[in-house]
Amino acid sequence: MKLLEDVPSAVAHRPPPRRTKLTLAVAAAFMLVAAVAGVVLVASSGGSSDSAADQDPRPSGTLADWAAGVTDACTTVAAEQPIMAQGPEVRLDAANLGAVQAGTAALVASVHDVPLPADEAEQAQAGAVVAVGDQAGQAWTALTDGSAEPTPEQLAQAAELTAGFVSGMTQLGVNCAPIG
Repeated sequence: MKLLEDVPSAVAHRPPPRRTKLTLAVAAAFMLVAAVAGVVLVASSGGSSDSAADQDPRPSGTLADWAAGVTDACTTVAAEQPIMAQGPEVRLDAANLGAVQAGTAALVASVHDVPLPADEAEQAQAGAVVAVGDQAGQAWTALTDGSAEPTPEQLAQAAELTAGFVSGMTQLGVNCAPIG
C-alpha cells in the first residue's frame, strides 16, 4: 500500500486558468458604455441653450419672502454697480452704455437667483416683473452689441424698461431705493 501513495496520480487537480484578459475586456467595455451614456445624458440636459428663466430656483415661500430676497439683490447690485445707484438720468448718456448694461445684467441675474413665490397668483405677479427685467437686459445688451452708436430713442426705451422693472418690483413690496 505504501507504494501506491508515493506515486502521483495521473489526474492532477489544478485551479481553473484565470481569464484576466476576458475580465479586463468586459470591464473596459462596461466602462466605455457607461462613459458614453454619461456624456449623452449630460449633453442632452445641460448642454442645451436654455434661457435664464429655465434655470431659476424652484418656487418657494411667499411674495413677501421674494420681495425680501429681491431687496437684498437690489442693495447688493447698487453697491457692486455704482452706476445703477446714480439715478435713471445716467442711463440716457451713451458714454455710460457699457456700465449700465453690466449693472442691468447684474440686477436681472440677481433677481433670477431669488426663488419665485410658491402661490401661483403671486408667482404670476413676480414672474411678470421678472419678464420686464429680462426685456430690459436684452435691450441694453442689444445696444452694446450693436456696431452703430445708439440713438437717444433707443437709450430712452432701454432706460424705460429698466425703470419699469424697478417700478414693478417696488409695487410688489421690494425696497429697491438704491436703484432709481
